Amino acid sequence: MGKKGDFQCHNMDHQLGAYANCNHGQGLAVLHPIYYRYIYQEGLPKFVRFAENVWGLSPDGKSEEQLAEAGIQALAAFVRELGLPTTLRELGLRDKGQLRDIANSCAIAAGSYKKLTHDEIFDIFNEAW
Repeated sequence: MGKKGDFQCHNMDHQLGAYANCNHGQGLAVLHPIYYRYIYQEGLPKFVRFAENVWGLSPDGKSEEQLAEAGIQALAAFVRELGLPTTLRELGLRDKGQLRDIANSCAIAAGSYKKLTHDEIFDIFNEAW
């Protein structure tokens, strides 16, 4: 209660699942590192805590932005280490032309750190391709 949450990435993955028939965890594994790079500056204190408390990264010699980025990179490396998918193609999407329709069908989550547009969601999907 009273903490800011961000569920935009979940909304994006639900739409991907309708097209790729992937499970929710796999879709989030692909999307979260990319999504976090789009929003971390708007939730910088939380991403700094994420880097320090989840990944054990030291803040020594790093700006808050560098520390947050290192935490996101640690997440991406962990996804790879687990052998989870890292691209939308690995999830089963075969037609890159669908990305615009999928992006446009995503609900925009209220209360997220950064309110994305459908164009930004499309950019995230393209980066994840």
